[in-house]
Order: sequence, then structure tokens, then C-alpha cells
Amino acid sequence: MEYKKDWTGFHFEVRDRYGVITFDDPKTLNALSYPLFADFNILMDQLYQDREVLGLILTGAGRSFVSGANLKGMTTLTHERYRDDKKYIHDTMTKLAEYERPTIAAINGYALGGGAELALNCDIRIASTKAKIGFPEVKLGGMPAYTGPSRAVKILGPAVAKEMVLTGRNYTAQEAFDFRFVTKVVEPEALMPTAEAMMKEIVSRAPVAVKMSKIMVDRAMETSYQSSLELERLIIQMLSETEDWDEGMKAFAEKRDPVFHNC
Repeated sequence: MEYKKDWTGFHFEVRDRYGVITFDDPKTLNALSYPLFADFNILMDQLYQDREVLGLILTGAGRSFVSGANLKGMTTLTHERYRDDKKYIHDTMTKLAEYERPTIAAINGYALGGGAELALNCDIRIASTKAKIGFPEVKLGGMPAYTGPSRAVKILGPAVAKEMVLTGRNYTAQEAFDFRFVTKVVEPEALMPTAEAMMKEIVSRAPVAVKMSKIMVDRAMETSYQSSLELERLIIQMLSETEDWDEGMKAFAEKRDPVFHNC
């Protein structure tokens, strides 16, 4: 698929069967703006259609992953416009969360407010030791509203979600690891190599199996245990009928690496 070269507030490139989004707006420490969300929407729509891109890494340039929302101009918004904009932002975040390919947030620096929320909409989060993560909105009389509370309570549990949201604190990478906001903490120079090594490992697996496994885990968080078990049985039956399943079984028996064809 042909992607445009110029995006508002970020860069995008396709590497070895996965994409990399790098947020890059030095003047705002990579803050989220409405023009950025508009372009992010366009990119996600294209990625949904691209069968060649099997995963996505999000990171930031400079000292920040995403510093939060760009507050410039928000004080002049009408209440009605503010409500409509929030619906648009929720829809955009949901596109990322429901993207059927694996996503990794490589958190290199500040991930505050909307930045922390963006990271929570990724499947896996890895942090540099220089990362600072938090929801400072209560300090400004608000609360996280880019899906943050809804995602945090499902991923982190209510107690951790409440601590982060109610205190407005910035947490270190190690603190974020302690309550499982991130799964790994690495030195800054190792951040992207670690994220890319993990992504390369994931995209080397059977693409259909990876896609359906992500869907399975996501739905397991949202449904009852019995419904989740029923979905497991349906998905594994469907996978057993794919060409990649046959290839995986043959490769195992023949003691060789499988060659998957995403079907």
C-alpha cells in the first residue's frame, strides 16, 4: 500500500513487515492535536486494509513519547464542540485498541495524560528508564478523557487506576513496571531495539494465529468466563482449518522453520 510521506505531528514508515509511528513535534513535546488525530485516523484506516503490515510500534522523538493533549485553543471551545471532539478522539483511540495486529508502545520519555492513554490502547508497553508516566488532569480541574479511566481500570485494576487518576502524579518507569503499566524497563539506547526485536518475533509467527489470539485475549477481558471458553473453541476450530496451521504442523514434524502465508 502507498502511504503519504507527510503526516501532522508524526512520521510513519514500514520496516520488516511492521510499521513504526514516531511522534515528533518538538515545540509541544509531541502533544496530541486535532490535526494530528485527523491524520492518525487516516493512517489507521489504511493500516486496517494493509495485509502486508503485521504489527505496529509507537514511539516518540526527543524527550517525549506524547506529552499529553495540546491545550492551546481548548479554552475557547464551546461545550458542544468539546463534547463532539471527545467523541471523535474516543473513536480514534478505539481504532488503535481494536487494530487486529499487535501494537507496542515504546515509551521513551514523557507519557502524560493523552500520552499515557495512547499507550494504554496499545497491546504491549515497554519503557525507557527516562520515562515519566501519569494522568495530571486533576491538577487542571479535569480528568483523563481520551479513554484513560475506562482502559486503566480494565488493564491495571480499579485500585491502581484510581491512584494514578486521583493523585495526578508522574510515575517513574520502575513504578509503572511495579503496577504493570509496562512489562519491561530498559535503558534508553535499548528501547527501540527491544521493541523491534519483540515485534520481529511476533511477526515471524503465523499471522492469522497472532491476529485471532489478540482478538481472543481482548474479548476474554470483556466477556464472562463461559463465553470466553466458547469463543476459544470457535477460534481454535477456525485456525485448524487454515493453510498456516497445516504448514506449522508439517514444519514441526519435519523439524524445519515454517513458511507462513497469512491464510
